[in-house]
Amino acid sequence: MAADRHDFDPTILREYDVRGVVGQTLFAADAYALGRAFGSIARRRGATAIAVGYDGRHSSPDLAGALIQGLSDCGLHVINVGRGPTPML
Repeated sequence: MAADRHDFDPTILREYDVRGVVGQTLFAADAYALGRAFGSIARRRGATAIAVGYDGRHSSPDLAGALIQGLSDCGLHVINVGRGPTPML
């Protein structure tokens, strides 16, 4: 998956979050691109590690995996805390 350019469905990008219907407007490629973008910013600001968790939705592990791959591809050490309540992280 290339992160140089990624076209998101414009309906998934909100002011404070990302929301969509998995398989219709939100895809693993979107999570990967977000990981690459966020990871690039975090690395420029000196971050070396980041924690990722996800909620109980059936699609969460796949989306988290793609996000983690994007973050890892930026050189970040990713701590996968797995499933938990939303406020956990």
